[in-house]
Amino acid sequence: MKIEQTYKLGLREIGMKNKLTNYGILAFLEDIATYHSGLVGYGVNDVEKNKGAFLILDWYLEVKKRLCFNDTIKVKSYALPVDKPSFNCYRNFEIYDENDELIAKATSKWLFYNFEQRKIVKLDLQTLKLFNPEGNLQEAEEKVAKLKEPTSFKEMIEYEVRRSDIDVNNHVNNLVYLKIANEILPDYVYFADEPNNLRITYKHQIRLGEIVKIYYTIEENKHIVTIKSQDESKLHAIVELW
Repeated sequence: MKIEQTYKLGLREIGMKNKLTNYGILAFLEDIATYHSGLVGYGVNDVEKNKGAFLILDWYLEVKKRLCFNDTIKVKSYALPVDKPSFNCYRNFEIYDENDELIAKATSKWLFYNFEQRKIVKLDLQTLKLFNPEGNLQEAEEKVAKLKEPTSFKEMIEYEVRRSDIDVNNHVNNLVYLKIANEILPDYVYFADEPNNLRITYKHQIRLGEIVKIYYTIEENKHIVTIKSQDESKLHAIVELW
């Protein structure tokens, strides 16, 4: 079952060129996914009851057209079907303009994390069917297939996590990783038009006060940012832009 929300682009969703940013798009997608979870009893207000919450593992985003300030968009989202209990679940998104033209689409992969037990929980079919899933699971799995960590890098900087980076789950919000990645992008990339394709994979959460190392390289015309712990023992995330 597809759910639908309408949004108007504000200052927070546009960039220096008055165009909808990748960060802004992901914020809308995060919002509608959270809204859908709330409708079936797994939203932000249900965390205490469920002893956990859905956390994102992967984003895939493809942008076809970028709108401007005060434009209206329509976001549709739906969960994808699985045929057996699973640790992972998938969700697709479609974004349309006022003329019902498709301007972006995305795929995401999620897991359910039990905060009391501090472990990932396998979801049963009964829980997954609450979302009335539809669509092609194989296609979604391919879009968020495992990313390979680069073996060499062109540049590295360090970043100390701030209070403003932390969300309701007491770790760095998934959208903030994109802002962190922007800190190391070359000027010719950061100040140009936003890349229309994006992949993010999350491996280990980052907590308040931690210092992380951000690495940049370019491979096959993809700008790749790797975020690791200060001692390099943990891979936190990989961000690809092209």
